[in-house]
Amino acid sequence: MDNEEKNKRINASIVIMKLITLLREIKWKSSTLEMCMNDMVPISLPIIKQLVETKKAKSFHVTDVDNLSKIFKLEGKNKSISTFNKADGTIGPATGEGMWTKGGVLVLLSGIVLAQSVHDLWSKPDESGRRWINPGNVIYDDFSRTNEVIDFAPKLKPLKEKYKKGETLTQKEKQFFIKTYIDTAYKLMLKYKKSFQKKYLDTGTLFYESNWNEVILTKIKVESITLIEDSEGITTLPTDTIEKVKQKYKNVNVIKSKDVKSFMLKNGVQIRS
Repeated sequence: MDNEEKNKRINASIVIMKLITLLREIKWKSSTLEMCMNDMVPISLPIIKQLVETKKAKSFHVTDVDNLSKIFKLEGKNKSISTFNKADGTIGPATGEGMWTKGGVLVLLSGIVLAQSVHDLWSKPDESGRRWINPGNVIYDDFSRTNEVIDFAPKLKPLKEKYKKGETLTQKEKQFFIKTYIDTAYKLMLKYKKSFQKKYLDTGTLFYESNWNEVILTKIKVESITLIEDSEGITTLPTDTIEKVKQKYKNVNVIKSKDVKSFMLKNGVQIRS
């Protein structure tokens, strides 16, 4: 195979990867209204400050080269990002694998902790960047598992039934539903804050059935970027990719897959063998 044909195949592969990544992001993100309708709970810095004395942490986010710029756009802002600092050493992020991308890039971040858990919270961002999580991960055990947030806002139930039937809500109805739902969720979080405090302050070690934990950070700062040069996320890109990343960003490291585990250990990640 000549170089021209090889480059064509690499470029085609890049286009496909970008398309897959875009489709995955669209699938993963939901609207604020959908989050409310799906009984999720919103978390943001203002409510967290009312629940606990906030703390800062350093943790990792796995991504690919194309999405690096998106992370830098989050620096210093109220939008949040999902990270980890505990992981199984044989699978998932501790190997440099991405969840929604081919990975290959480890980004060490520092920021204010919004929520954390000894397992993956499976948090989801809405279109504004606000994170939403299952109420069981923030206000159980005090909050009854048989109840949902909407049970404490009965005025919303007719609108939810209308939505579930596929009927279109007016803009005024949508705004009322979202505001009332979020206000109710925050009141419940404040009412059962001891449960949240326990989860926030005492995350313990990684659950034996969990492959990684989740630490949701806001007001982030990028501390360093590490490229795994023999990972799928890097080897499928043009050969000059690593040099271009080094030229564009500061504090860029390059390691091999076999060194990921020891690298993370040196940077404070708790690895389960």
